[in-house]
Amino acid sequence: MEFENSLKEFKFVDIDKNLYSQVVIFGANLKEYGPSEVEIYLSETFDFCVAFFGALAIGVRPILLAKPIFSSDKFNINDENFKNFLTPARNIEPKFDINSTFFLQTSGSTGKSKNIPKRLGAMIEEGLFLKEELGFNESDTFFSSVSHQHMFGLTFKVFLPIISGAKAVSKELNYPEAIFELDLSNLSFVTSPVLLQTLISSPRAAEISGLKNIICAGSVLKSELRASIAKLSSARIIDIYGSTETGVVARNLGEELLLFSKVKAGLSEDEALNVSSPWCEFFQTSDWAQIEGNRLTLKGRIDRIVKLNDKRVNLISIENKMLESGLLKDCYCDTHPKFKRLAALLELSQEGVKLFRNSGKKGVVGRLNELLRPEFKNSVRYFKIVSSLCKNAQGKFIKANFKELLEKSEEPNWDKSRENGIYKFKTKLSPALGIFTEHFPNLPLLPGFVQLDFVFKFARELGAEIGDQCVVENLKFLKFVRPNDELCIEISQKDEKVYFEIFCNGDRSATGRIKLGL
Repeated sequence: MEFENSLKEFKFVDIDKNLYSQVVIFGANLKEYGPSEVEIYLSETFDFCVAFFGALAIGVRPILLAKPIFSSDKFNINDENFKNFLTPARNIEPKFDINSTFFLQTSGSTGKSKNIPKRLGAMIEEGLFLKEELGFNESDTFFSSVSHQHMFGLTFKVFLPIISGAKAVSKELNYPEAIFELDLSNLSFVTSPVLLQTLISSPRAAEISGLKNIICAGSVLKSELRASIAKLSSARIIDIYGSTETGVVARNLGEELLLFSKVKAGLSEDEALNVSSPWCEFFQTSDWAQIEGNRLTLKGRIDRIVKLNDKRVNLISIENKMLESGLLKDCYCDTHPKFKRLAALLELSQEGVKLFRNSGKKGVVGRLNELLRPEFKNSVRYFKIVSSLCKNAQGKFIKANFKELLEKSEEPNWDKSRENGIYKFKTKLSPALGIFTEHFPNLPLLPGFVQLDFVFKFARELGAEIGDQCVVENLKFLKFVRPNDELCIEISQKDEKVYFEIFCNGDRSATGRIKLGL
C-alpha cells in the first residue's frame, strides 16, 4: 500500500523517534487489550499519530475527541496512559484497510458536538488531491497552531505532509513567542485567522516574511487581515472552506472563493449548499450560498436567518453592517432568549472604546442604529457590550454561550501584589463593566462609592474588620476614573486605621483613611 510506504518514510523534524516503528509497537500493545474502538485525545502530534495509526493498523476504530472528555464505558488513550502502550511487545504486521473508519467530533459551535464517521481511504484520496492541486512535495515543511484532533488539522498537518513526502513540526505552536523561535524561512504554516491576527499585532510580526505558505481555516479570513499579512510576507495565503462532514470544499488564494476541481456543489430549495466529492459522498450543509460556475459565495448560515415582522432577516448581514461602523472588533447577533426581539453582543474596537469614553453606551448604540436603520429598521433592540466573545480555538462563537454573555454582569479582574508593606490591586476597567452603563449614561465614570467599595473589599481580604462601626475619616477624589483606564488601589494598615490611595493611569485620583471599629 502506497500510503503505508509514505508513513514509513515520514519524519517529524523535532522528534528523533521513528514514527512507523512506534506505530507498530503501539498497535501490538493495544491489540493485547482487544478493544473494538478507542477514544483518543493526545496533546502532542507525534503521540497522536502513533496512537491513531496504531489503532487503524490493527483494525481498531479510533474516536478522535474534540476535548479531553472521555466516556466511562469506552477504552481511551490520553497523555497519562499513552506511554503504557510503548513497552516492548510482540511484533505485528500492520494492515491499513482503506475502508476502515474512524470518528471525528464537530466543533459544537452551533450545538452539541457530533461524531462524524470518516473513511481512511477518503482521507488518503483527499490528501493526494491537495498535494497535486496545491503543489506540495517533499521540499515542504509544515508547522501548525491548530489541533490534530479536528478535521482541518488532521488533513493539513497530518495526512497532507505524509502523502506529500514533506516534513512537519510535531509541536503545536499556538503562541507568537513559540512561533518566532522557529526559522520561518520557506515553511508552510497551518493556522487560523484568530492567531494570524495576533501574529501581525506582535512587535516581531516582520519575521513572518520568509513563510512559503499560510494555510488557514476555521473562520472567515477577512480581506483587511489578508492585506495586512501580504504587506509583511510574500507567502501564498490559502484560505480553506470546508467542514468535518465534507472535508475541503473550496479555497481562496486572494481573489475569490473557488470550488476545488473535484468538488460538485448544488443548492437546495432554500439556497443551502450541498457538496459531493471523492472524499465526501454527499452532504447537505446549512450554509446559505450562491454558485456561479466554480465561484462560491457564502452568505451566512441558514440557521442564522430569522423571521421578523414577516420578513426574513440574515443575522450575519446585520453583524457585517455593524462592523462597517469601525466601532467593533467583533459582534454576534441572535434572538433574545426572553423576548421576540434581536439582541447583539458587542466587542469594542479602539475606536469604539474612544466613543464609549466620550458618549457612553448611548453614543455607541446611536451610531450603530444609524447604520442599521435604512435596511434593518429597529430590528436590534438590545445591545450588550462584552470584553470578549470568547470564541473557541477554531475562531468560532459557541451559540450556547449567547444567553450567558447577554445576562452576565462582568466584574474587574485584579492583579494583586505587595511591596514594602503596601498591598496593590491593579486592573484595567473594561467598558463592559455594568457600572459604566448604569450610571452617567452619556459620560461613563466609575462612581466614588464603587471605588470605596473596592477599598472595603480588599481591606477585608487583608484581615481588616470593616463593619458598620468603621468611620471614613478622610476622603478626597482628585480626578475622574473612566472606561479603559488603568486603576491601582494601594492599601496599608497602621494603628487600627486603613490608609488607601487610588491611582488612575499612574496619577493619584483619590486618597482616604478609614478608622476601624469603635
